[in-house]
Amino acid sequence: MLRPFAAGDYDAANVAREDDDTSPWVNALPLPDGEAMSRLDEQLRRDGKLLHLAIEADDGAAYLGEIALFLRAPEAAEAGIGEIAYVVAPVARGRGIATSAVRLLSEWAFAELGLERLQLSIHPQNVASRRVAEKAGYQHEGTLRATKVIRGRRVDSMMFSLLPGDLGLLRRG
Repeated sequence: MLRPFAAGDYDAANVAREDDDTSPWVNALPLPDGEAMSRLDEQLRRDGKLLHLAIEADDGAAYLGEIALFLRAPEAAEAGIGEIAYVVAPVARGRGIATSAVRLLSEWAFAELGLERLQLSIHPQNVASRRVAEKAGYQHEGTLRATKVIRGRRVDSMMFSLLPGDLGLLRRG
């Protein structure tokens, strides 16, 4: 289940992002506490730039991770393109949670926001995240050199994409 990221998710998200198996691939949370994070998320949501969601168990009892949809400015040449990023809590890994969350958010973004392309930017050595992309139906397009900054270091990223027409393949596959 996906729901808005809340101030109370901050500590669990911080633990997930700082885990030894996750920290090489993602940045630290950008603000020092949950209240500040919630305010920033809400402002970015209102500005149409970001939708930051928590992944939780169906019963609402456990934080399992987070997923974010970054949107390009409507006036930019890249309008209609969104980028998804995700982190799964250590206790929830290996259960298909990231794949399910990526599929769910992807279908929603195409249907409700009318996006024309979604993409995932993944460090080439992040094998688990590459598997999530493939299982979610994203197509590998290539590797971009020195395209993003993770924890102060410029790194390469593999680009994966999904187009609205690809969803029919997902439903049949």
